[in-house]
Amino acid sequence: MISPQDFIHPEDEEARRNLEAIPGFATAVKAFLRLGMEQYYHGINMASKIRLSEKQLPELYRKLPPICQKLNIGEPEFFLEMNPAPNAYTFGDTRLFLTITSGLVEYLTEEEVNAVIAHECGHIACHHVLYHTMANLLKAGADMFGMLGVLTTPIQLGLLYWSRRSELSADRAAAAAMGSAKPVIETMVRLSGGSKSITGKVDIKEYAAQADAYDTLQESNWDKILQTAAIAWQSHPFAAVRVREILKWCDTEHYQQLMDNIKLQESGTKCFNCHQPIDVNWIFCKFCGTKN
Repeated sequence: MISPQDFIHPEDEEARRNLEAIPGFATAVKAFLRLGMEQYYHGINMASKIRLSEKQLPELYRKLPPICQKLNIGEPEFFLEMNPAPNAYTFGDTRLFLTITSGLVEYLTEEEVNAVIAHECGHIACHHVLYHTMANLLKAGADMFGMLGVLTTPIQLGLLYWSRRSELSADRAAAAAMGSAKPVIETMVRLSGGSKSITGKVDIKEYAAQADAYDTLQESNWDKILQTAAIAWQSHPFAAVRVREILKWCDTEHYQQLMDNIKLQESGTKCFNCHQPIDVNWIFCKFCGTKN
């Protein structure tokens, strides 16, 4: 099993702490919890989407349990939504649900769909979903109430800043659960440029280098202001930046060690003395030193 501490991005944790330090944030959380929005959206889901299960489109449903097991989370309710736009999202706090769209299933390969589901499950493992839900509802409320929405602008911007960092953690979770960054990166490429028939031969290093080129666009103060304005109201980082970040992480010793530990766990072989997972080729247990 994989722990959030194995993959959570440091900027995610730092942004969350800064978010919780915003004046009025605690009050907003308490107010949100009294809204009953989980019950509201649960009713909509049950009435308008298809709930996946062993009895309902099991070939889609069976993608979820192995990922939940790897990330050590309970299964959220799993829904299929008719929407030609490829998308997936989680919602809720005490009653979580995960939705994938028909466009996602049609547009991506099976492995890429699995990576997207693992990404969403990563949000659940990191306890991101409540704050994501708040960000979406606050923005919807601000749009609805016009000038009154200005009062929540600092909280909205703080939530969105944190949300962008949280996506980096969820990308890492998907790379860990899938055993490779490849389907995570290819998903970003598909969503940036089109289906595999168009983007299958994209040079990943060249694509990631676009993020470096993007950084150089912000050398002057005016350029920084422009790009800050471009990203401020976005809930996700730009795709090329996400690809560069996941490539960098998967090239670290930490990621390689995590993959090795997962393989040991999946082997099912344990030290008879300390019961830690071991490699059958080890002469001595690396955890307690007992000879095998």
